[in-house]
Amino acid sequence: MDTQSGTAGPQLPPEFFAAMQKAADFFKTRGEQLERAYAGLQEDVTRINLELESKNVQLERSLRKQEQTQSYLTSILASMNSGVVGVDVRGHITHFNPAASAITGYEVDEVMGQHYSAVFSREAESAYSPLRALSSGRELQRDEKVVWRKDGQPVPVSFQTALLRDTHDGATLGAVEIFSDVSGIKALEEEMRRAKTMAALGEMAATVAHEIRNPLGAMGVWVGLLERDLEPEDPRRKTVGKVLEGLSRLNRIVSNLLVYSRPIKASLRSVPLKDFLSEIVDFVQIEIERQEHKIGVVRSFERSVDVHVSVDPEKMHQVILNLCLNAIQAMPGGGTLSVLADAAAGSEFVSFAIADTGIGIEPDKIGKVFDPFFTTKENGTGLGLAIVKRFVEFHSGHITVDSTPGVGTTMKVFLPRAVG
Repeated sequence: MDTQSGTAGPQLPPEFFAAMQKAADFFKTRGEQLERAYAGLQEDVTRINLELESKNVQLERSLRKQEQTQSYLTSILASMNSGVVGVDVRGHITHFNPAASAITGYEVDEVMGQHYSAVFSREAESAYSPLRALSSGRELQRDEKVVWRKDGQPVPVSFQTALLRDTHDGATLGAVEIFSDVSGIKALEEEMRRAKTMAALGEMAATVAHEIRNPLGAMGVWVGLLERDLEPEDPRRKTVGKVLEGLSRLNRIVSNLLVYSRPIKASLRSVPLKDFLSEIVDFVQIEIERQEHKIGVVRSFERSVDVHVSVDPEKMHQVILNLCLNAIQAMPGGGTLSVLADAAAGSEFVSFAIADTGIGIEPDKIGKVFDPFFTTKENGTGLGLAIVKRFVEFHSGHITVDSTPGVGTTMKVFLPRAVG
């Protein structure tokens, strides 16, 4: 209002107020829309967060399950007695379990990531390798081959190869080879073949020995009569003596053949190992004293003072005596004969060893020393150790040989400890 004139100022038109009201209503509507949009956005964010949290939980469970499955499979592979070698499509080793390490001699760390041919160079080009399975697309079910250890020793194995494929699209991911050491089985098969051969040989020997023994006895009688009729100074007595010596040797061979080939009849009883060994070694020492070359005898029975073994004394006497005589014959220039006994506490077996410091046995002949008729002696029959092995096995024991040419030989016999 104008104070001087006392009249009112200019008035705003009604349209102005209407426009302002319309703008306010618009902003209010927009604000409400924004509030609703924001509230909806918050709900979406909350829902998405809940979904993400749920997915994370599912993913965590899935990863944990995969880790458990991986750990389970790894444990299975680690506990397998068979070797497992896995390779990728390029032929690089991706898995090598402990059994594969034990069989091949390679440590796991030194082969992982290496190309298969760098580790198994001799087998890489073979039709039986996983590389060939990759290149040909053909798997091989159960066969045998030789794997070469890190130290160059061959190991016969039974094996198979398989391709690894993607479960979704079937794409080849690599190949795996599974193999087992069958050297023990091969040794048993060889032992069985040898046993069959020895059994057939024993039957033949028994027949031959029986047929020869009677004529030998008659020849011995007639030659003995001829020697009796000759004068002491007759030079022919020397020839007759040689004939008698030869007949005696033939008779020993025939007797050993019969001992080896006949079924063993034995009467087992419990005897103290120390006393039993001492008695036989006393007898052997008397025989040694009659010879010209010097052989010392060492005894070590301390750990077997109270140990008993269940044996047929006659048969085991022959075992120990044969081993001692063999040891003496292996020391033509003298040496030391050692008779040792061991009865480790808690073991079901008792052992004794006959050792010499003689000429030893060549490595390629050690596996044959128990074969009938195999001998390295000029006048040997090759039946002494064969009989020893047969008698020891009859007593449910076993015998081992350790020998170094020029150093000596040790024969070790293991017998079950007497019960009670």
